[in-house]
Amino acid sequence: MKFSMSEKYKLLPFFIVLVVAFLSPLTLYAYEAPYKVAIFRDVLKKSKLQFPNKEQISFGNFRGVAKANFYLTDRRYMTFKARKRHKKVIVRSELRFGPEGWKVNSRRSKLLKSEFALDMPRSIDQITILQIHAEKPSFPPLRIVWLRKHKGKKDHLWAIVRPSPYHKKIHYVDLGKRPNNRFTRISISVRNNQMKIWLNKRLRTTQSLARWKGIINYYKAGIYLSGKHDVGMATVRYRLLEHKI
Repeated sequence: MKFSMSEKYKLLPFFIVLVVAFLSPLTLYAYEAPYKVAIFRDVLKKSKLQFPNKEQISFGNFRGVAKANFYLTDRRYMTFKARKRHKKVIVRSELRFGPEGWKVNSRRSKLLKSEFALDMPRSIDQITILQIHAEKPSFPPLRIVWLRKHKGKKDHLWAIVRPSPYHKKIHYVDLGKRPNNRFTRISISVRNNQMKIWLNKRLRTTQSLARWKGIINYYKAGIYLSGKHDVGMATVRYRLLEHKI
């Protein structure tokens, strides 16, 4: 079929659109901002997003903002995604709450509530979903972690507690098998040097953090990939995330 010169000019815009769509499909995909959902607005007003190892969205600047690693799914779930391309590197798509931190010996409870669904990754063996992290020394007193296999148990969630900032010893608390295609509710509170963790509204463990007394901490939530041998993608969706200090 032959086209006249005038017909070719009429078809030119159509071909340009096809070429742009082929060459840059990601730029045409419209990610929705989690800030659209009212239940997340309060927590986002006092958060910053870190990806992969630096600040991507500054404190409180989430209005109308979405990224390929931080977006809304099904118009209701705050979604974090991170891809680890190389071994021995650390990658994250993670909220850090603040801007001010807090101390474990506070008389007022420091509370984090969450409900999340973690997709089963293909080639990742370790995913950190929630954290308490200290400023200095820069260690986490607590990590809520999914492990593919640990102590003979497969596909479980664990609370990894570091009782002291000055010793490497850690405790593993089994929080049970990851529910497939269902949400898990985990709440954490710290008050008077004690940390309590609830799983689906049931108290699962109480741990002393007295050796962290006087050290400034902050909560984190999202995806954190630190497995030395892991390479692959991880995704987590939140339908609830509350932070109160």
